[in-house]
Amino acid sequence: MSGKKRMWLIALIVIILGVVIGIVLSRQKEPMRRRPSKARQKTIKILTVKYGNIKTAVEMTGPLYAYNKVELYAEVSGILQETSKPFKEGCRYKKGEFLVRIDDSVYKNNLLAQKSNLVNQLTLLLPDLGIDFPQSAQKWEVYLKNLKLENPLPELPEPASDKERYYIVSRNIYNLFYTIKSMEATFAKYTLGAPFAGVVTQSLINPGTLVRVGQKLGEFTSTDLYEMEAAVGLFEANRLKIGQPVTLKTEDVRGAFSGKIQRINRVIDRSSMTVKVYIHTRDSRLRDGMYMQAHTEGEPITDAYSVAKDLLVEKSRLYVVEGSILRLRQVEIIGEKGGRVIIRGLADGTRILGEAWSEAKEGKQLPPLKTGKQGK
Repeated sequence: MSGKKRMWLIALIVIILGVVIGIVLSRQKEPMRRRPSKARQKTIKILTVKYGNIKTAVEMTGPLYAYNKVELYAEVSGILQETSKPFKEGCRYKKGEFLVRIDDSVYKNNLLAQKSNLVNQLTLLLPDLGIDFPQSAQKWEVYLKNLKLENPLPELPEPASDKERYYIVSRNIYNLFYTIKSMEATFAKYTLGAPFAGVVTQSLINPGTLVRVGQKLGEFTSTDLYEMEAAVGLFEANRLKIGQPVTLKTEDVRGAFSGKIQRINRVIDRSSMTVKVYIHTRDSRLRDGMYMQAHTEGEPITDAYSVAKDLLVEKSRLYVVEGSILRLRQVEIIGEKGGRVIIRGLADGTRILGEAWSEAKEGKQLPPLKTGKQGK
């Protein structure tokens, strides 16, 4: 046998031997066993209703106004005079300082003339009074001596009898007296004093110009006390009380401000169905017209339970678990707290669906359950 044929024979024997060995080994090897797969079963969270007191904060927003703000109008006419401080926007005044002064020289002279006329009438009255009513003559004489034309007119002496009163009335004394008192009241309107410490926030006049009766002169605003006007729902308004402390914040100024609820309106605004709440605060950093956020703790909500808002069905129903079956039940929504709602209307101890479940529907059989914690 040639060498080439011998090589082919050896190769054939090796191949046949390999095939035989493979068949033998395959018969001896046991087939692989698959581990039994456990079916993944979803567990549903269930909550148990347990009523209690729930504390929730009341959040409010609204504009801030100066509590004391007045518009100034002229009640007399004349030329506006200069004062120690210019009546310009941003100028500050202490209480009682003159804001505006109008030229009063002409009216002052008329007032002095009327006072002089009264002095003349009293001088003529004294001799006759000493004869007819000697017991009262002295007090009228003292009154006349103390009467100064530059000072405000003092009150007339009180007559000792009706007869004396009629006697004085007949001499036109009372008519002159009350005419002068009226003129004094008008004379005081030629100068406007600051009713409180504050700042001029609007100025519409300049010295030297003619001021007319009824003309608006400007606005004067207090920088001491501010009032925030907030609107809340009726439910929140019923949980607030007058004098309750409030924390105020604004994006314009750093830090927090303390305030108190001063007033709560008793009427609901029909356009927004809200109630107005007025909060007072004091701080030199505040400004009229700022927008504020207010935070306070409302009265606790008694006998209530809170659940996640996404558990609600059709805004006012929850899935209740009866045995292992889901049932829809109507609940009373009495408030909201972030992403949670505060409810009543279910019996204490009722089990409810505690998480959103896409397969939930009326009469649905539940898979194995897990008990969840109660709401807060």
